[in-house]
Amino acid sequence: MKRRQKGITSVEFAVIGSVLYMMLFGVIEFGRLMYTFAVLDEGTRRAARLAAVCPIGAFTIRTTVDFAGLPRFNPGNVRVRYLDENGNATANYAAINFVQVQIVDYFIPLTIPFINPTITAPSFTVTLPRESLGVSSTAVGFCG
Repeated sequence: MKRRQKGITSVEFAVIGSVLYMMLFGVIEFGRLMYTFAVLDEGTRRAARLAAVCPIGAFTIRTTVDFAGLPRFNPGNVRVRYLDENGNATANYAAINFVQVQIVDYFIPLTIPFINPTITAPSFTVTLPRESLGVSSTAVGFCG
């Protein structure tokens, strides 16, 4: 009878071990997900600050969001809008009162054994009052 139970310990460890490793990687990936959300939030804030002081449409605004070097980040995920006093988008320089930077459609693939989900990050939006928009008394450009 003892001879028939020889490999049962290995089978039990395989079942319990796979669940344990899946949970361990899930916790690690959850931490990485929260870090990515924090980086996107801070990047949006930095880009909005830059948009308030740089010329309209400056490319550095979109690239500033990825200050931490996120994998698969595309500057096309960044939307920059210039708003009037009512919050409507405007192209009229004199009517701009606010700048809004938004990150949309950023996908975060997670590495969890047997599952491998892809999470769509929520939209991060920051709106700030305009400042110089690239115009300075010294006419020196500082936004690149």
